[in-house]
Amino acid sequence: MLTAIALGLCPAAQAQTDTGGFSTGIGAPADAIPINVSTLDELTRAVTNNAHRIVINGHIYGGPKLKTLTFSDNSWDNTTIEGASGGNAVLENIQLKFSGEKLSDGRNISNIIIRDITFSGRISDLQALPPQVKGTSDDAGINYLGVSLRRVSNAWIDHCTFYDISDDLFSIGLSSDKITVSYNHFYFSDNWLTMQPDPVWNWVGTYNDLAGERLAMLVGINKDDSYAYGGNALHVTIHHNWIGPNMRGRPLLRGWVHAYNNYFDNSTAPDGYNKGTDGKSYPTVQYNALQIGSGSNVVSESNYFYKTKNSNQIGLDADGDNYSFRERNNVYESTTGKSATGTSFTGSPVKYTYKLDSASSLSSLQKGSTGPR
Repeated sequence: MLTAIALGLCPAAQAQTDTGGFSTGIGAPADAIPINVSTLDELTRAVTNNAHRIVINGHIYGGPKLKTLTFSDNSWDNTTIEGASGGNAVLENIQLKFSGEKLSDGRNISNIIIRDITFSGRISDLQALPPQVKGTSDDAGINYLGVSLRRVSNAWIDHCTFYDISDDLFSIGLSSDKITVSYNHFYFSDNWLTMQPDPVWNWVGTYNDLAGERLAMLVGINKDDSYAYGGNALHVTIHHNWIGPNMRGRPLLRGWVHAYNNYFDNSTAPDGYNKGTDGKSYPTVQYNALQIGSGSNVVSESNYFYKTKNSNQIGLDADGDNYSFRERNNVYESTTGKSATGTSFTGSPVKYTYKLDSASSLSSLQKGSTGPR
């Protein structure tokens, strides 16, 4: 049964505006009644009933076939989905997909807050899926993320954990704008890294192994959906996140992205190969930590890169595509491979107010401050 909980008992649900980034983080209106859910049926019913403040209690499992909850029009403006206080809210095999693709031109879903939730996939369920091929009836795993924002403006993703999910853990695309991603942990478990059997799926015309699909975040789905080539949207702030361990690659950034005080953690330094179900060997090594993509304007400051390989990689959709990469005061410890060097800069790169922590303190700081509270 859905339960409305008193406003005074859920202080985390109150609207907040200090995101330290592009988003103003409005979320649900102050008079929205919090709906407390603890089962998949209750969660589904809350979405069906267009609840604008949903509070997740405990562990909710979406089932072996993966569950996507879609929010597809402006009736979802001003929505908050969050975990109850205590940090124990989990959505397993459940994707939250905010998608304004069918809205008229120039309109986005707006003012969304998602916070204090762990998003994860169940490895055994993913292994049991039929071979996945993008664009067919068997592609639930290929299109499965923790949170997907498509044509969304003013969103704040804060204090969440994302791990063991079969596509990118999280994505922002299709002219979304003014998004802040703060104090989250993105990683993959050792069990994911070494899974057997290791299914081989057709992601985008090529086959790859599932254990190797360890990707953190996507900002802009292609060159046409980028800051420079897609209409000057995709203003995104990424700050105080713990990215790793066991990450293969990304964030891949095609937006106007301000990344500060993030800890890129490759402490486990995966190496070697996994054997896929096709009998071929697939590498486990990290191929990059942060990727500067086509049409991007990336400002990176006071981040900490630990044991990362190819820490900053210029990865364009086509040779000659425009991009901008500026950086200052980043720390690179025990890094390997080739890394692009950004142009140094002075002054504030943005108009909003933000506070920088020392990059050298991020290892301990992020481990104690990211994820659900």
